[in-house]
Amino acid sequence: NSLVMSRIAPAVEDEGTKLPKLTKLRVKDFPLPIHSHGKAKVRVMKVVRTEATHFCYEYSVDTTLFSPTYERVFTKDDNSELVATDTQKNTVYVIAKRTKADSPEQFAIDLVKHFISEYEILTGAQAVVRQVIWERAVVDGNEHDHGWIKKGPETNVAIAKLDREGGLSVTSKLSALTIFKSTQSGFADYLQDKYTLLPPCDERCLSTEMDATWTYSCDVGGGEYDFAGLRKTVVANLVKGIFGPSKGGVFSVSLQATIYDAGCLVLTESEDVKDIKIETPNKHYLPFRQLANLGETFEDDIFIPTDEPSGTIQCVVTRE
Repeated sequence: NSLVMSRIAPAVEDEGTKLPKLTKLRVKDFPLPIHSHGKAKVRVMKVVRTEATHFCYEYSVDTTLFSPTYERVFTKDDNSELVATDTQKNTVYVIAKRTKADSPEQFAIDLVKHFISEYEILTGAQAVVRQVIWERAVVDGNEHDHGWIKKGPETNVAIAKLDREGGLSVTSKLSALTIFKSTQSGFADYLQDKYTLLPPCDERCLSTEMDATWTYSCDVGGGEYDFAGLRKTVVANLVKGIFGPSKGGVFSVSLQATIYDAGCLVLTESEDVKDIKIETPNKHYLPFRQLANLGETFEDDIFIPTDEPSGTIQCVVTRE
């Protein structure tokens, strides 16, 4: 019994003593070339109240902070000067209160500028801001002064990154713009071999859930840039490129050709856009030709919606 007691005795703490906590299991350190930390999905709604009308801005925000010094948090158990993720969350609400921003881009810029000016230890900061789109309700033909209807699944997205030495970069994105074109689309003359079952056609529906991402060829960090106005121009030209004129439209030889055409329209009409990436996963509407077996005639009118499996088509159109 005395032998057993001698073996377990060292694990018993004497009164007033405290054994160190076990904080690591590794026996060797390896390089840590990349690291960061942040807060995700911080949701905030801001209501701007004027005497005549109200304005609302709802965002979901991701913040990320960068500092080589923070390597010690990962490797040395040293949390000193670490800007906690809870602090980042609270900062989103503070800057939402202070900002005059009317776009996700400007809100993101204001956030990263705050982090860099507030914490000298940081070498960089990034904010991703996703805007929930609320449209004014229309009552008796007039826009309501404080009534809103949520639009979706389309969202406006902005990414701002500020490097203490390298400057500011801003990227804008339109996510999940869902479009449907009921005619003026075909697909033919593609390679056909023993694996091909798809028949060529010169009449079909075209649909996609588009993402469009663009960067800027000018300085947009001064606080006065009209991001909302440019976004309207970009979206208008994407829509025009896909659908064509309101009477008659434009024929789509392929989704590839159509999105390239739309991208060229954006660069032509928006000099401040440096480049635009367009991603268009297919949403298929398959002809229900089995109507003939049910005593009815298919007249390009009854379709089966599906997006699985889905073609994935993307391109980048640039000035350079």
